[in-house]
Amino acid sequence: MAEREMAYRIFACEFNDSRFQVSSASDAPGQADLHAPNFLVTTAGAKVNRLFIAGVITEVEDIGSQKGGEKELWRARVSDPTGTFTIYSGNYQPEASVFLSTVEVPSFVTIVGKVRSYEPGDGSVFVSLRPEEINHADESIRNRWMVDTAELTLDRLDIFDEALSSGLSGTDLLDHLSLKNVPSNIAEGICIALDHYHTDRDYIRGLKIQVRDALLSIGSSLSASPGGGLADIEQSVMVMLHEMNQGKGVEYAVLVREAGEKGIPAELVEKAVRSLLSDGSLYEPRVGFFRAID
Repeated sequence: MAEREMAYRIFACEFNDSRFQVSSASDAPGQADLHAPNFLVTTAGAKVNRLFIAGVITEVEDIGSQKGGEKELWRARVSDPTGTFTIYSGNYQPEASVFLSTVEVPSFVTIVGKVRSYEPGDGSVFVSLRPEEINHADESIRNRWMVDTAELTLDRLDIFDEALSSGLSGTDLLDHLSLKNVPSNIAEGICIALDHYHTDRDYIRGLKIQVRDALLSIGSSLSASPGGGLADIEQSVMVMLHEMNQGKGVEYAVLVREAGEKGIPAELVEKAVRSLLSDGSLYEPRVGFFRAID
């Protein structure tokens, strides 16, 4: 029986930027090759078959009745502070499908799932996860996942910087990274990313900024104290969202107008909304509308 691939941790922004898959199938012919795992290689060099993610489930939809689809198929969105993972659960994930059919939205969750990609034929590629296991979580678990994922991501990005500085490529780069004791899966992923995506320093720098901003967002939420500046504005925004919500969220323009009547400037509302989105206290059920997590 084939050994199960490790579940890696990456942020949604990196996952959604990635399009290229490779197979671990050997050159030898035979039935075993049919079961060789496929790996998504991310733009920043992660080589993943399975992922472990944590975030806020913000949307669940039963799409099994759509023509040509599976008889039972659920689509869900799970957000971390950098973006949103798309989840599909169907006939072969019965426990996950039951979970999605009954989960209260929004809720904190953790998911272990296999990476999938879909190419509709127009040159685009869509990536998603098929859940193997999905569980309820809380903010502290999500924050712990973020800290661990940030550490792993930033370490890998530092290795990517080293690869770019070397000026090497292909087997020469692989040998160079091996001599520096870089794990083989990371070295291979970086070499493939450079060859396929031509990832440059600007992308790596931008990804580092997104990761650090995500960490700052949970750091501020953990350290904020009552009566302290932005924390007061955030509390006021949450109160207004609860009071004004009619079940479908509150339009941002309406929120800004209401806050203005209470003496809260629009720029502070914007900062508060960004912070509350980052720490999972509210979400965006549709573009331009916000809803507080109860």
